[in-house]
Amino acid sequence: MSYRPDAQRRPAPRTPGPLKMVIALVVAAVVVTALFAAGIAAERVNRTGPVAAAGASAETEEQAEQGEQPERAAGVGDPVRDGKFEFVVSRVDCSRTSFGIEQLKRTAEGRYCVVSLSVRNIADEPKYFLGLAQKARDTTGAEYGYDEIAGLYANRDTGTFLEKLEPGDRVTGELVFDIPARRRLAVLELHDFPLSGGVTVTL
Repeated sequence: MSYRPDAQRRPAPRTPGPLKMVIALVVAAVVVTALFAAGIAAERVNRTGPVAAAGASAETEEQAEQGEQPERAAGVGDPVRDGKFEFVVSRVDCSRTSFGIEQLKRTAEGRYCVVSLSVRNIADEPKYFLGLAQKARDTTGAEYGYDEIAGLYANRDTGTFLEKLEPGDRVTGELVFDIPARRRLAVLELHDFPLSGGVTVTL
């Protein structure tokens, strides 16, 4: 058998070293991550446009079909709770400018808004309802505190409203706020005690 130089064994193809394989995998992972992030960004952009509005509308229609009602703010006549008290606002009257008679008269700087309120103690121990813990806000967002002296006049025939309530007791009384004549109350903020979270009622 004759010897042919070109018949010598050619070297086998070199396989990539471990370092090159790691670099290739990292590059591939970066590309995949970038494509995934771009897809998410595009989806978010789409959701902020008409598609999002259509989706929200479709969700509302679905809730209506299932008999679900959108959550609404509590208003006059709705029972609300904060801490260990349940409150129900039944009426708001802003026609008064004074309480009492003659030398004992209490006159508003603007006008009095009188909020008729029932309070029930839902705790298993006696509690005091504090008028001074209650607040009101007008349509501009200005806040008003309870007028304690006018409140004493307004509740002179409802002593229990200012006294300790036993478990399960429900009493009705008046909250009085002195607001500027041209302002209108919008929200009442009711509290179990001065530092509680409070609950709001739209007036």
